[in-house]
Amino acid sequence: MGSYVDLRAIGLLFGMMVIIGSLREARFFQWLGVYVAKLCRWRPRYLFLAFMVLTAVLSAFLDNVTTVLFMVTVTIDLAELAKFDPKPYVLSEIFASNIGGTSTLIGDPPNIMIGSATGFSFGSFLVNVAPVSVAALVVALLYLRKKFNVTNVTSEFSPSEMPQVTTDRRLLWTGLFTLAAAIALFVMEDIVGIYPTTVALAAAIILLFVGGPKMPEILNKVEWSTLIFFGSLFIVVGALDKTGWLRLVSQSMSTIVGGNTALGITAVLWVSSVTSAFIDNIPFAAAFIPVLTELGETGLNVFPLWWALSAGTGLGGNGTIIGASANVIAAGIAQARGVKITFVEFAKVGIIIMLMTTAVANLILLAMFSR
Repeated sequence: MGSYVDLRAIGLLFGMMVIIGSLREARFFQWLGVYVAKLCRWRPRYLFLAFMVLTAVLSAFLDNVTTVLFMVTVTIDLAELAKFDPKPYVLSEIFASNIGGTSTLIGDPPNIMIGSATGFSFGSFLVNVAPVSVAALVVALLYLRKKFNVTNVTSEFSPSEMPQVTTDRRLLWTGLFTLAAAIALFVMEDIVGIYPTTVALAAAIILLFVGGPKMPEILNKVEWSTLIFFGSLFIVVGALDKTGWLRLVSQSMSTIVGGNTALGITAVLWVSSVTSAFIDNIPFAAAFIPVLTELGETGLNVFPLWWALSAGTGLGGNGTIIGASANVIAAGIAQARGVKITFVEFAKVGIIIMLMTTAVANLILLAMFSR
C-alpha cells in the first residue's frame, strides 16, 4: 500500500503550511485586513467588495482555512467598531474562499491532488480553471451584494479608532519573499522544470533556517494531523483500487458518457459539485481521481474532465456549512464572537451560490472544450 501514498502532494502541503505559518505568526493577515479597511476609507459598503475579493485572492495562494480564520476575525473586529452587522461579510468571505481556492494548483487540496496525479502545472490550472473561478466570483459578488443590500449600509467610524497591528518585520518580509519566489517558480514550472513540491519544500527549509526564533513554534503548529489524514486517505483509495471497485466505476461511467465530451464535463462537474456540498471535497476527490485515471486508460479524452472535477469540488463546498472545512472553521469563529450562522441560514444562500456558480462553470467549460 505504500506505493499509493502520494508523497508529492503531502510534501507540497507541508511546504505551504510552513510558509503560511510564518505569515500567520508575523501577523500579516491582521495587518492586511486593517490596511485594506483604510484604503476603503473605513466605509462598510466598500469593505464588502474589498474583503470578498481579498479573500478570494488570498485563498488562491494560501489554504482556505487560514484565509477565513483571519479574515473573519478582522471583519468582526471592524464590525464591532463601525457598528454594522458582520454576518453578510462573513458569509461572503466563506463563499469567496471556496471560489478563489478553485483557481490555482495550491489553492485547494483537491487541486493539489489532481496536479500530483496528472502532472498538470501551476500554469495549466491558471489557464483552464482560473477563468471559471473569476466568473464564479463575479456572479457570486453581484448576487450577494443585492441579496444583502449592502449599498444601504452607511455606518462609518473615525480613523483614530482603527486597531493598530504590530508585525514581526523579519519574519514578515522573509515569509513574503519566500512566498513570492515560490509562486514565481510555480508559474514558471514549464520553463524551469522544477516540480512545485520541490519548490515548496525548499522554501520551507530556507524559512526554517533564516526565519528567526519563531520558526520552531511554527513547525510545531504544522497541521500534522492533516498530513496523516492525507496519507491514510491515499491508502484507502489504494485498497479500493486493489479490490477492483474503481475499475468498475470507471467502466460504468465510460459506458454512460461514451465519447461525448460535453456530457462528460457536465456529469463530472455536477456530480462533484452536489456531492461536495454534503461530503468534504478532499475524500471525494481522492476517490474520484483514480476513476478518471482509469477512464483515461480506456482511450477517452479525460483532459477536460479533470478541470470539471476541480471546479466542481471547489464550488460545491459552498452548498452547505459542512461542505468545506473552511465553512465550519469560519462559522465556529463567528459563533464564538456572537455571530451565529445556522445550517439552514447558510444553505438558503449557499445552495443558490453553488447552483449559480456551477452553472456558469458548466457554460465556460463547455465553451472551452466542446469544439
